[in-house]
Amino acid sequence: MKSDEVKEYFCKRPVVEDYARAVDEVGLWNSERAMVSKYFNPQDSIIELGCGAGRISINLALAGFSNLTTTDFSPAMVAAARKIAEAKNLSAVKFAVCDAVSTGFGDASFGGAIFGFNGLMQIPRRESRRKALCEIARILKPRARFLFTTHDRDNIKNRQYWENEKKQWQSNSQMPVLDDFGDIYYRGDHGNIFIHSPVRSEVEDDLRMAGFVLLECRLRSLIAEEPQAVVDFSDDCLFWAAEKY
Repeated sequence: MKSDEVKEYFCKRPVVEDYARAVDEVGLWNSERAMVSKYFNPQDSIIELGCGAGRISINLALAGFSNLTTTDFSPAMVAAARKIAEAKNLSAVKFAVCDAVSTGFGDASFGGAIFGFNGLMQIPRRESRRKALCEIARILKPRARFLFTTHDRDNIKNRQYWENEKKQWQSNSQMPVLDDFGDIYYRGDHGNIFIHSPVRSEVEDDLRMAGFVLLECRLRSLIAEEPQAVVDFSDDCLFWAAEKY
């Protein structure tokens, strides 16, 4: 799977419009609010990667966070986020188009980072996800925290699906577009969507390699009860909290 193919999906007008509606209609998840409050202070300089149309950063700004840099590799998403922030008269949010694998920001530029809605796992190929983690560590100050979410391939609910997938990989009959076991490429409302579903040990190893200490890993459903709008918007996922060495 090529990164440009993933980006193409997130530049589609209907996809951008869906993400823009989610800023108000879904808003900040209760679990996101709880985890951000636990690990960040409102005055921290925080970068959000894979911001979409700004659902997390815009709602954090409305909640009093005053130093947010909001980024995505899709120019269309960033343009939508900027437009929404301007309509809400928010000056606490800065915007930039950048790829998480190579952000262009200086060393130790930020006091925290967020990669929400499983965005890290929409980077194709494990080597590229590892590069992104190293890049995030580079632009964070020492002891800065990093919050992100992933799916959970270890979840017993998904066992049968992954057992079937394993058989396809063993017989070399998996979809040709897939690079790593755990990759998923499925048809959504507006086209094909790529995401990687990791096991926990994989994420733990990659965090360690990039220079992070794992602080916490918990299912969203164990952090907070979510309204129906959030449940409809996203499946239950794992929240990860890590700290730069």
